[in-house]
This record gives sequence, C-alpha cells and structure tokens, in this order.
Amino acid sequence: MSANIGALAVGDGKGKSERTRDALLAAGIRLFSEQGYDATSTRQVEALAGVQRNLMTYHFGGKEDFWKACMVALNGRMGALLEPVFDQSKDIEPRERVRFLIRRYVRASAAVPEVARILFDEGRSSGWRLEWLVDNYIRSFFDTIAQVFKEGRQSNAIPDIPLINFYYFLAASGAMFSMSAEFKLLTGKDAFEDAMVDAQANAIADLLTAHTHTTVKAADAAND
Repeated sequence: MSANIGALAVGDGKGKSERTRDALLAAGIRLFSEQGYDATSTRQVEALAGVQRNLMTYHFGGKEDFWKACMVALNGRMGALLEPVFDQSKDIEPRERVRFLIRRYVRASAAVPEVARILFDEGRSSGWRLEWLVDNYIRSFFDTIAQVFKEGRQSNAIPDIPLINFYYFLAASGAMFSMSAEFKLLTGKDAFEDAMVDAQANAIADLLTAHTHTTVKAADAAND
C-alpha cells in the first residue's frame, strides 16, 4: 500500500487534531470503497492514515460512527460538485439543460468514484448501512433526479421511458470510473483522462436523450 495519507497533509495550515481527523476520513473512504466495510479494520485505517493506535476511536467512537462520518465527508464532496450545477444551468434552454446536467453528473462521478464503489457494494443486500444511505442521501438524490426527469419529459428532452430506468441508467454511468482497474485492462487507457471522461459524459447524455436529440438534429438537417 502507498505511503500513509497523513503525511500528505503536513503544512496545510490546519491544527494537528484537524489533520488527524482528515487523514482518518481520507483513509476510511479509500478502504471502505476498495475493500468494503467488513474487511476494513480500525488498525488498517490508522496505519493508512499514519496516526497512532486508538485515535480513530478517540475522534469518532466506534467503527459504525466512523463509517457514517466517512459517508458524510464523501457525499459532501459529491454535493459540492453537483449543487452549484442547478443554478449554473437555470437559464439554459430546457433540452440542453438536461444534457448539461447529465454531463456534469458523469464528470462528478469521475471526480469522486468512491461514491459509486460504495453504493454498488452496499446496494447488493439489505442492512443498516444501506438503509442509512437511503435515508440520508440516496432518497434525496432520487427525488432530485425525478424532478430533472419531470422537467425533461415536459420539454421532450427525455424519451418516454420509466423514471426508474432513467435513474439507474444515470447511476450506472459512473461504472467505468468505479471499475477503473477493469477499464485499464480492457482498453489499456486511464478512465480518468480528460478525454475519456468527456467521451463518457457525452455518450451518456446522447443515450439518455437519444430519441429527442436525434429528432432535433434530423429536423435541423431537414431545414438546412
């Protein structure tokens, strides 16, 4: 495993306690996303964070509370990328706004691939962690997508498909980033290269607006 995460935070202007918490959270997010909750131990987190034993318990309590703190931090990173997008796109023509929002979601998924890794892992079976994620984040995100979908259908930007299918198509669009190791073996390329991210963002926008986008382009071509 690479050098500890805590060493990377030295000199960032934060106090020692805050740096320790940040290092523990970064280590926890990485380990929970790479190997899952059950396979991640307190000692592994502290070792990767480069901190003394028992500091995870001191700062966060038990493993369950630490996991929740990691999810809050992780979803905060995702939210910081997505929340401004709605204001940024409010004056865009409705059809293009939907495509803009889809592309920005895919780019956010590339920037924070740990979200999809954890959701894919936790979504496989029922349990307290999945219930906590649904109650605190997933349901709210689903409601947001439902509103985008409603607006997209009203403007004919989205084809006549069920909301739930649209939602899972979109949610799965980050798979090439959450499964970047597989992507590398299949293609020999880095999924996080700007060109790869842009290609995926545009492809998903085309797929999820395929019927209407094609119709608009055909109509434009007929009028040329």
